[in-house]
Amino acid sequence: MLPAPPTWHEWGDPWLDAPPAPVVAVSLVGHAPSADERRVVLARLHTQTAPQTLLIVADHNRPRRRSTAFGALLGAPRVPGWSLGARWRRLAEPTAREVQAAGFRVLHLALVAGERVQLVMARRAGP
Repeated sequence: MLPAPPTWHEWGDPWLDAPPAPVVAVSLVGHAPSADERRVVLARLHTQTAPQTLLIVADHNRPRRRSTAFGALLGAPRVPGWSLGARWRRLAEPTAREVQAAGFRVLHLALVAGERVQLVMARRAGP
């Protein structure tokens, strides 16, 4: 039997309040939730998903090369923020660490789109 297809949800989607799928994919790209908001939603996802649920989180990432990182401030995908400083800080959010702190086991971190986007793949621990 094949697993149910993954479902992608934007940050703030009411569906995230009760995810029933074995694979949950959440996009933070284009959103700027506070650290507290991120922590609360990730903790809620952990408590509401079944053991072994696969979580995929797409988020902005600050590229390692400084010239590429500056390009990420102005290029696609658009980083939210009113100032360059706010955008620079938004690129540095520790998504994988936050996912792990919520109780998921991080399996893989992939950098895509010239390192401007990170994909964090994690699984909810359990039997």
